[in-house]
Amino acid sequence: MEPIRISSPADAISYMGHSLGYWPKESLVCVALEGAALGPTLRVNLPGTEDASQSYAERVARAVGIDHDATAVLMALFTHRPWSQGRPKPFASMIQGLKHQFSAAGMRVHDVWIVGPESFAPYDGDDPRSCGNETPLEAIDSSVLNAEMVYRGSLIEQGDTPAIPELFAAVDHDAVEAAMRDMAANPAKKLDAVYRLWLDLLDRGAEPTQEQLAEVLVGLQHVGLRDQILADMPGINQPMAATLFGATEEAPQWNRIDNSEKLLKQLLTIAAPDHAAAPLTMLGHICWWKGKGTAAANYMNVALTFDPEYHLAKLLDQLLGAGAVSGWAQHKDTAYRNH
Repeated sequence: MEPIRISSPADAISYMGHSLGYWPKESLVCVALEGAALGPTLRVNLPGTEDASQSYAERVARAVGIDHDATAVLMALFTHRPWSQGRPKPFASMIQGLKHQFSAAGMRVHDVWIVGPESFAPYDGDDPRSCGNETPLEAIDSSVLNAEMVYRGSLIEQGDTPAIPELFAAVDHDAVEAAMRDMAANPAKKLDAVYRLWLDLLDRGAEPTQEQLAEVLVGLQHVGLRDQILADMPGINQPMAATLFGATEEAPQWNRIDNSEKLLKQLLTIAAPDHAAAPLTMLGHICWWKGKGTAAANYMNVALTFDPEYHLAKLLDQLLGAGAVSGWAQHKDTAYRNH
């Protein structure tokens, strides 16, 4: 595949959207540069006040600096705050703090842009008090890079809250109740059988029957089996704790995780609300492994709506609230984007 080339501000801003998979809102987006090559993309919420604390700039610089090959950075503010001619620059102190932190870390701030609902502009224009000349957002749609990315099959979603897969489309109460009776009759034997069924469906890639989906759904209501399946998804021989937190130097088998994600989404179509928390939480966990924090938080929110006391969903929700990022998503050799 030909390398991606950025030759204009419109290309750079378009790349940010394609790299994230959605058009960010009220966000700071940073793209690390490794010499002439593109590195990881980071998106964080803009601070709630104009006077962003020094710790905000330190956290952003530290996160970008995880890529030890990074030599420079591109930045863009995506905001609805007014910044047109005659208005002061929003977040001026924050940008100044970020430039200082990146400089101290040995990274040059290559360019900074501000992106509004209808146009974008260089943040550092000729007048230090205001932004540069505006360019309509249509220039991004017609940019060379955007056309190339669309040709490669990449799309930019308009919202940053990905939709939950279809829920309860074909609830099969009879199949689920039959699976529950079988589980109650001999739990140890049945849990082992469900685990082997999961592996078989995953490895063969065959289309599961309603009865097989029901068996897996009932099995996932048991915390031990749920965690065993989660730890097995990446297909690497590492301790369960390290795998669950994405804290291994060995890269996971992302194809296997993608196949697991597809199977879990099928479970949601037959699950009643009482049984939905497990697959929803596992789907959120996969998103967290991939570095998709917004999608992960969305899954946790829905899971906790159906079961406010679901422990794993509460734990992951707390991790997301604290800004924790999985180890795999922090390193280019293990991150999902490389896959």
